[in-house]
Amino acid sequence: MHHLVTVIAGRLPAVLVTLGILLVACSPASSEPAASNGGAGSSAGASQGATASSGEATVEGSLTSSGLYDATWTWQPPNEAGPGIGGITLNSDKGTFGSVAVLADGSITFTSGAPELSGNAVYTGTGAQVQLKDQIPCGFTLDNDLTGSTDAGVLHLSGTLTIHGGVFNC
Repeated sequence: MHHLVTVIAGRLPAVLVTLGILLVACSPASSEPAASNGGAGSSAGASQGATASSGEATVEGSLTSSGLYDATWTWQPPNEAGPGIGGITLNSDKGTFGSVAVLADGSITFTSGAPELSGNAVYTGTGAQVQLKDQIPCGFTLDNDLTGSTDAGVLHLSGTLTIHGGVFNC
């Protein structure tokens, strides 16, 4: 028995390293989705109803921004697809990312790392048309001006997004 404990203890560092490698290999590669520039083989602009793995949420539709930044925004797996404050991570047709969150009361928050949008400024507004399911905002239609938090610039968002499935059963 003593010999077995000595053998296991001597191999403990190797076991821990192997366990660490397995955990890294089984973890998502990154919380940041891969950029899409709409080129060959990409689904930018075509993800009107992109699919994700079974049981995960998907998002149908698109948004268009104008004013400070003219772009079309669509959801693509494995982007975030949470209703309400969780927000939906979107890819633009210009290869940038944004996040939109719409609450049940119609309030809107949009952020993006696009350089034209004052380096991660938060744009807020009200008046979204929200589709609720069990008090959860599972879809919304926008045609609203949003005001920037750092520069008071105006970004207009229009379009419709609808979440399907996911943990909130939209």
